Amino acid sequence: MEYSLGLVEVSALGNAIIMLDDMLKAADVEFVATERKLGGRLVTIVVRGELTSVQAAVDAGVARAKRHDCLKASQVIARPHTEILKFLHLDEEEKEPNSEIAGTHVGALKEEAPVPEKKPVKRTSTRRTAVKTENGEEKPVSRRRGRSKKSEE
Repeated sequence: MEYSLGLVEVSALGNAIIMLDDMLKAADVEFVATERKLGGRLVTIVVRGELTSVQAAVDAGVARAKRHDCLKASQVIARPHTEILKFLHLDEEEKEPNSEIAGTHVGALKEEAPVPEKKPVKRTSTRRTAVKTENGEEKPVSRRRGRSKKSEE
C-alpha cells in the first residue's frame, strides 16, 4: 500500500460537495468515502493518492471550508495501517467479490418439490330463495338489498 489518505470534516452536505469539487480539481486524488453524521450536519470526506497530491487536495479543501466557515477538522495520513482501512470500509475493495455478495449464484440450483395444484372450490349460495309458510306453501324471498319494508299486519 503506497498511498496516503486525506480526511476533511465540514458542517453541511452542500459545503462538503463544494469542498470535494475543489479537492479533486486541485490534485490527482481519488474520492473513496464519505461519512455523514447527525443527519448530514457533519460530513467527512476521504480521498487517497500520493502523499503530496493528498496534502495539496486537503489544503484546497480546508481553504474552501474556511471561506464558508464550516471547517471542523482535517488530517493527512501517510501510508495508513491496514486496520484503518477496515474502519473506513476500504479493505473490501481489495478482496475479490464473493459470488453471494455480488448477487450471482454459482452451481446447480436446488430442486424444489412440486407444489400440488389446488382444485377450485365450488361455491354454493347460502341465500334462501323460498320460505315455507304456516300452510306449508313456499313463498319466494325478496332479493331486495338494504332495509326491508315493514309489512303491515
